[in-house]
Amino acid sequence: MNPDQLGTRLPTLAGEGLQLRWLTEADLPSLQAIFADPQVVRYMATEPLGTRAAAEQYLQSIREGFLEGSLYQWGIELEGEIIGTCTLAAIDRQNRHAQIGFALKRDCWGRGLILKAVPAVIEFAFKRLQSHRIGADADPRNVASIRVLEKLGFQREGLLRECYFHMGEIQDALLFGLLQRDWFAAAGHRNDGSQSVKPVD
Repeated sequence: MNPDQLGTRLPTLAGEGLQLRWLTEADLPSLQAIFADPQVVRYMATEPLGTRAAAEQYLQSIREGFLEGSLYQWGIELEGEIIGTCTLAAIDRQNRHAQIGFALKRDCWGRGLILKAVPAVIEFAFKRLQSHRIGADADPRNVASIRVLEKLGFQREGLLRECYFHMGEIQDALLFGLLQRDWFAAAGHRNDGSQSVKPVD
């Protein structure tokens, strides 16, 4: 049973001109298309999903993470198509902390779509889960993701040297953090818990 009393699936969240929703078997072709692209997973801890079976296993891991309450991964839907995902991982209720990550299929890059999607998940973490802090990491060469994080108010907090081995190479990771109070202050929200995320469903 999900520890956050979310029922059997994640709520659908409204982004700016798009929505974030629960992923189903019908989305397997889209997931495979997104994550089979080596450029999409270039700086992620995910190996390319080269087969449908790999995509099925990936979807199963998303469902298991939901039931455990350790990982919440939404599909980003634009005009009826899943074009990417946004994820809260390493959810720590005792310390009120989570990690955020995102992915977008390559032909949607450069359109500002991640900036329209991720705030809904940040709001969910800070309002629904009452997280105090959201962390993220990015390879120093991943300029696009770094730009997104900084535009959303994440602050650089350090560098982990040679901490990941992925796709045949050792990778560094820049560390970022966003505090609940800073998000609310920047967004003009009240930081008293009186507001709640308003899901689509």
